[in-house]
Amino acid sequence: MNTPIKRTGALTPAQRASVDRLVEQVASHDGISPLNEVALFALDGRGHAVHWLAHRDGEVVGYAQCDRSAGSVQLLVNPALRRQGIGTALAEQVRSVEPNPTWWAFGNLPGARALAERLGVTLQRELLIMERDLAQDPPEGRPAPEGIVVRPFRESDAQALVEVNAEAFADHPEQGQMSLDDFWMRAGEDWFDPEGIVVAIDDDSGCFLGFHWTKTEHSDPNNPDELMGEVYVIGVAPHAAGRGIGRVLLDAGLGHLSNKGVRRVRLYVEASSERVVRMYESARFVTVNRDASYSS
Repeated sequence: MNTPIKRTGALTPAQRASVDRLVEQVASHDGISPLNEVALFALDGRGHAVHWLAHRDGEVVGYAQCDRSAGSVQLLVNPALRRQGIGTALAEQVRSVEPNPTWWAFGNLPGARALAERLGVTLQRELLIMERDLAQDPPEGRPAPEGIVVRPFRESDAQALVEVNAEAFADHPEQGQMSLDDFWMRAGEDWFDPEGIVVAIDDDSGCFLGFHWTKTEHSDPNNPDELMGEVYVIGVAPHAAGRGIGRVLLDAGLGHLSNKGVRRVRLYVEASSERVVRMYESARFVTVNRDASYSS
């Protein structure tokens, strides 16, 4: 059956609605969102994305998005129409614009691995998705190291937070690029809660040393009524590493989420960051899934 593909630099309201329906279908079937936060922003025209839409009977049945600034692609196909060449056709269209992109596979499901094999691309990065049940294992809290004050975020902290984030994630291809404008863009999202950010300050100098930015959303497609917590970002200034600040910030953020009634908390961490993974394992997070990126 013919499945025409349309390329566009901006989605119309009707196209956006059709892509949203497809995302919901895929998330419900696969148990994981097929698009990450950056891709969802791009649906609204924020960023540098190109979009491809595969149509059947007037409905979007396949979708691909390429972030031209990062050279990364996210692709999804209606679960009822998989193994019919739609994903491969979308991938070929993407490659005509971005010959050697990075392909993201959230959950790294069998279909994504099969498409990667057909495209001749190999695994490059893995993100671990880790969770902790706060109802069964409530946060214990711990005192801050001597000379460190942990307090709620203030708007005047925003610039220092962005600077520490850039230092802490200097080698990270996505997180380290967050600008002050990016921070305030996220602060404008419905899920943003300024009380969900805790910061660490040097008591003597007033120097900003780190932060824990938490997030809450109804993000589980299989349990839409559950308020899911997330360790969105923890960043500690490199010169302050080794003082236990990250663990104190982690516990403080988990305490905030627990007080909001959150039962499950999720986080994403690079599998290659062994020291950070060990910290989360010591905080009783367990790996429940893996995201992956592929490239030539």
